[in-house]
Amino acid sequence: MMTHIMFSDYRNPAAEQAYEIAWDFLVRTGAICDEFEACVFLAQRITRMVEEGQTNRIRMANRAISEYQRHVGERDDFIRSGGRRAGRQ
Repeated sequence: MMTHIMFSDYRNPAAEQAYEIAWDFLVRTGAICDEFEACVFLAQRITRMVEEGQTNRIRMANRAISEYQRHVGERDDFIRSGGRRAGRQ
């Protein structure tokens, strides 16, 4: 069972909605392996978007989802390569 950690940013109510949208999508697609890591990642990315002036909850959610998927893919590639960065021998 997944633990759901709440996120809120008093500066922008859409941030909480963006977090919920991103979290729900990632849970439904089975993309979350480490709940705490995912929570921190999404909260940090959405907070950065608020600081950049973003106010559209759908845009923030989509961007957070894309960045999380890219992060997980890069992490998995790094693990599969035995700790070598892409492009290095």
